[in-house]
Amino acid sequence: MLRRAGLLAALTALLVPAVAGTTTASAKTRAPVVKKITPERVYVGEKLTIRGHHFRRGVNKNTVAFKRSGAKVVFVKADKATTKMLVVTLPKRLEKVLVVRNGTPTATRMRVRVMAYKFGKRFTSRSKSPLVGPERPEAPDKPGAVDPNADCDGDHVANKNDSDDDNDLLSDVYEHSISKLLDTCKADTDEDGVEDGYEYQSARDLNDDEDQSPNEYTPYPRKLPFPNPLDGTDAGTDHDGDDLTLMEEYRLWKLTGPRTLERLNYSAGEKFSRSARAGGTGSRVPTLAAAGYDKQADFLSWASGAGYRFVLLSPTAAPNWWAGRISTEIRDFDRDGNTAESATYYDMNPDGYLDDSERDEDADGLNNWAETRGCMGEGAGGQAYWTGRYKGETKYYLSYQGTALDDADTDGDGIRDGADDQDHDDVPNMMECSRSLALGGIAEDAPDLTPVPFRGWDGFVNPFNPCVPHINSRTCKQITPFESAWAPFNDTEEYYLVLN
Repeated sequence: MLRRAGLLAALTALLVPAVAGTTTASAKTRAPVVKKITPERVYVGEKLTIRGHHFRRGVNKNTVAFKRSGAKVVFVKADKATTKMLVVTLPKRLEKVLVVRNGTPTATRMRVRVMAYKFGKRFTSRSKSPLVGPERPEAPDKPGAVDPNADCDGDHVANKNDSDDDNDLLSDVYEHSISKLLDTCKADTDEDGVEDGYEYQSARDLNDDEDQSPNEYTPYPRKLPFPNPLDGTDAGTDHDGDDLTLMEEYRLWKLTGPRTLERLNYSAGEKFSRSARAGGTGSRVPTLAAAGYDKQADFLSWASGAGYRFVLLSPTAAPNWWAGRISTEIRDFDRDGNTAESATYYDMNPDGYLDDSERDEDADGLNNWAETRGCMGEGAGGQAYWTGRYKGETKYYLSYQGTALDDADTDGDGIRDGADDQDHDDVPNMMECSRSLALGGIAEDAPDLTPVPFRGWDGFVNPFNPCVPHINSRTCKQITPFESAWAPFNDTEEYYLVLN
């Protein structure tokens, strides 16, 4: 037994250095990996902690590369490290690559890469990269830690005399009371395109519950899933369920004014931003009536003055687009001589009031929903709406762009978007936005109304296809390919669907 124990001890002694040597050799062949960086916001002169794998243990053994788009890489030796964690102090020279605004270096997203035995394979993603700010003249836990002689917002008032250095409508002191991570010298801390003050107030609106009595604002929610000035990923989120994203409602707020957080004309936390408290402290009550809507009146006034209130349209049964043209009011979608159906064009969920998506803030005859999620969606969104809604149809061979949410005249030709004509088939955009309205409000379960094949049809509208409703419009291409011919020249009947 003693001899066996001695042999075992000898074998163990031989194996230990071999395993250690293998581990060291393995570490030398592996690239370092960054898993997490803290704090998320750090200033020059302060320390940054990087956690991950395959670092070199010891002092000054690792090098950290800091990079921002359009600037040279800055290399900094780490103070100390284990194989899974390193600490680095940010040197003064790092300020040379920070973004400069109004002559002042400001907090900048810096991507990170570590060199240990080998260089890391890639720089960190934006979500893992820290915001690096210039050296602060005050302690990190004190507000107003920006150069008092600088002018962050360029309003010709020095920071030392300006209570809101970045003009985001949150005072510097209050901004720091919300979170020490908010940048008082940067109106949009998380760089998602939406100002800190707007996200703050929208979060308050969303968090303002209806079950408190008397109803008063609940405290500001500091975490997700609310609009958050420290969440750079939420600009495309529809928090309040009105079919408008945070970014879209922010754009509309900027368009409408006034520039105040007192009561947001468009809030990313209110479906009916135009509302009031019943009795002053009760539940929200919508206040913007669909009847007599001022933006519709604005559009119609413009249309009358510009000669677009009544438009000349060709009967679809006519052999040529120019034959027998008749005058039609631009809101007479089904061309029956009255505009009764136009009452539901803005108020899509008929309740007598307009929510934020039903409003038409640029007064171009197209409501906010139509210019985002619907028939004339911005960029390629409108075309995607039609191809998604009517899957049996083949799209026209040309791709047209939709209209802008906050610009009444997207293409700059002097004609407001609702009266304009994206596909140049001489039918205004707003009259091609809904097949149901173009047929006088026929429901989805209506009987088959398919006409004789290849015969034009008043209800068969599409603002991105000039061959409907008239196959002989001045821009409809007449010679079609043998395969994948566009509507109405394809050989199925599904393209006659009427959904809305």
